[in-house]
Amino acid sequence: MKKVKLVSIVLACLMALVFVSCEDSVSGANDGGETVGGGPEAALNGTWVHREEWSGHVSEQVVIFNNGNFEYHYNGLPEEMGTFTISGNYLILRVTHIHGRHGWWADRARIRIPLGSRWYSRTELISAVENHLRSEGVPSWEISDSIRDIEHFFGPQTVIFVLSGNILSLIIYGETMTYTRRN
Repeated sequence: MKKVKLVSIVLACLMALVFVSCEDSVSGANDGGETVGGGPEAALNGTWVHREEWSGHVSEQVVIFNNGNFEYHYNGLPEEMGTFTISGNYLILRVTHIHGRHGWWADRARIRIPLGSRWYSRTELISAVENHLRSEGVPSWEISDSIRDIEHFFGPQTVIFVLSGNILSLIIYGETMTYTRRN
């Protein structure tokens, strides 16, 4: 379970991911070889699902790509959304919002803060965390550390991917995760 959660966090954070890409996905071509409208980003348009089962548990990660935008859900709940571009063999992702019900960032930043069930921009999230920590009497150096951890989630991440028909393979820290396009 730790391994799956770590992989989920890594994908959710979209931090230091390494994917491998084929020419068709980068050039924006589909299986028929013709260029997909909307540029190379359109080749990823759709809903992509990765499922894992272990010891009777099931994990489902869903990434929705839509003309340069993405949204990530874990077990049916929203986690992150942002924008992406493709440059050469690279997918460049930038998280713009984190959902308030999404708790991994709070674990990473070593804090507990109740947030509403809505999307938070970088500025809104930092403000909410900073205000909460100040009200709790947390020392300023700890607040700075927590803010730095949060800011890391919003930084651009460059990754490489493999797209073959309805299969999107992501290689994360040497481990391959396979996503299937959902119709």
